Amino acid sequence: MMTPRPGTMIRLTQSPHRAAPPARLLGCRVTDRDGHPLGTVDDLLVDADEQRYRLISVEHGGVTGFGATPSFIPVEAVHGVVGDTIRVGRSSAQVADAPLYDPSRMAAGQFCESLYGYYGC
Repeated sequence: MMTPRPGTMIRLTQSPHRAAPPARLLGCRVTDRDGHPLGTVDDLLVDADEQRYRLISVEHGGVTGFGATPSFIPVEAVHGVVGDTIRVGRSSAQVADAPLYDPSRMAAGQFCESLYGYYGC
């Protein structure tokens, strides 16, 4: 499988397309392949050049949104959406060990490539 080379990544919540159908996923619960909770969808990252959703931002930890940590999961790792729950086809340990995004250390494109490589997408 070929790793995508995304262009400019934008957050759905900061785009003029916030009312697009995928926006219904914001706030949805996310579980691992065994049904264990991972967090809630905080945002969707869009490849602006290809007009394609690439990553879901899953917020976990913290108290009412403060101090929460985001994890990014490629949309290709999503195995199903039922009601307000998204199931990821990986274990919670695999999601927890995924690369973290630090914009001071790498560009969004490099991060996306490493994340897709980690998930085998």
